[in-house]
Amino acid sequence: MDQSALVSLMVELFAAIKLISGYPGPASLPEIHLAPEAEMQQLICAGKPCRVKAFYHPDLGVYVNEGMDVINDPFDRSVLLHELVHHLQKTTGKFDAVPSVCYRRNAQELEAYEIQNRYLSGQQTSQRAVAMGWSGRCEEGQ
Repeated sequence: MDQSALVSLMVELFAAIKLISGYPGPASLPEIHLAPEAEMQQLICAGKPCRVKAFYHPDLGVYVNEGMDVINDPFDRSVLLHELVHHLQKTTGKFDAVPSVCYRRNAQELEAYEIQNRYLSGQQTSQRAVAMGWSGRCEEGQ
């Protein structure tokens, strides 16, 4: 997939996020990396096997599994949208006032899944993203 197609898709997805959630458009687009699963596991899971399709990191941008079809598959495209929501959460500082890292992460994920599922609903697909596997119980001081 060429970079111009990815940029065009990101612009489309940020417009959808704005319509769904009211987030402003980003000041700048994050870098997008199409990467093999092993590379993403190395970066996000300390090299151990884990289930990762995509992730956002403020310093690295968005990583998407190179086997996903974000152009033609609505669900795969919604996964990219989910990660772009995280970019907006970070750049707008929406959750910065949440004092606990654990509670902040939970709130960010819940919102990203909600926006992702509203996007999927608008795409006339019955698939939905299930918010499982990312949330843990927050202990005091986390």
